[in-house]
Amino acid sequence: MNIKELAKKLDLSITTVSRALGGYSDVSEKTRERVKKYANKYQYSPNPYASTLASGKVKTVGYVLPIYGTNTSTLNQGNFFQFISGMSEELLSESIQLQILFAKSEEEELKAYEKLIFEHRIQNIVLQNVKTNDKRIEFLNNYKINYVAWGKTKDKRNYSWVDLDNDKAIEIIINYLIEKKHSHISYINISEKYNFANERKSSFLKNLKLNKLKFNKNYYASVKLEEPEKSFEIIKQMLIKNKKISAIICSTEFSALSAIKACDFLNYKIGKDISIITFDGALVRDLSSPPITAASFPVKELGKRAINILLSKKIKNQSITFMPKSEIIERGSVHTVK
Repeated sequence: MNIKELAKKLDLSITTVSRALGGYSDVSEKTRERVKKYANKYQYSPNPYASTLASGKVKTVGYVLPIYGTNTSTLNQGNFFQFISGMSEELLSESIQLQILFAKSEEEELKAYEKLIFEHRIQNIVLQNVKTNDKRIEFLNNYKINYVAWGKTKDKRNYSWVDLDNDKAIEIIINYLIEKKHSHISYINISEKYNFANERKSSFLKNLKLNKLKFNKNYYASVKLEEPEKSFEIIKQMLIKNKKISAIICSTEFSALSAIKACDFLNYKIGKDISIITFDGALVRDLSSPPITAASFPVKELGKRAINILLSKKIKNQSITFMPKSEIIERGSVHTVK
């Protein structure tokens, strides 16, 4: 049943039915309840593309999913789909459509956002894959788009975002390793042009210093997101040249899998000869062998909060942030040094 047929059965105007379903106060509570009752009876739900907000803008949220570099691997897209799952649950409850476009490069990402705004006329966007200095922030601000970022830039003021507390997460990981007597700790990062990678590196250096451990540049490597296949060779060579390394911190699940592969190649028993710890996700929780100890990363909750913030911002017009903390999830891949 469409809205025209529903309005005819109720002997009401289409506008009244639409506003009653939208919960507007200019429609009496009695009428709102009557409309909702009939809508349920005839299994009517608004077409998200036809439904409009009071401002006249389509009730749709836009999202661009990157599928380049590491993310060409469907195995490594788990976090994105967890995030989308969290968003979808909140959007479904509000009868709001999610419009997803795909991008095969950084250049395509910006074009995809332009397409969402200028072709699809979408005014509500969730931004992700945030860079340390991200020109998309200025772009969205210039066009007065209502948006929330998954991640934050180096200058994280004046816009809303959701993100893991990266600084605290690395602090927790370092302290956990030190409690297990590790002092030769390596770190495998991705390019610091992504701000979460930059934050994690800064925290790594800071917490080594706080614990009076000297930073060894040979224990640190950064792998381009566009060249994930190189992480195996980098980790393998690092372990061959630095025999004292007892623990590897991996900034991403993908590099954790490469670390497992490198250790297997060198006949190192994980959890006995060497330790690996990373950030949690389906790869290291369910698919890796062995499962890898990790810092918790509530991706689905971040997706939910992003939509909550996006919708509340439309009313309050203010910057809102959400930053959960991590805890260590033990899976046996970290040993105590004797």
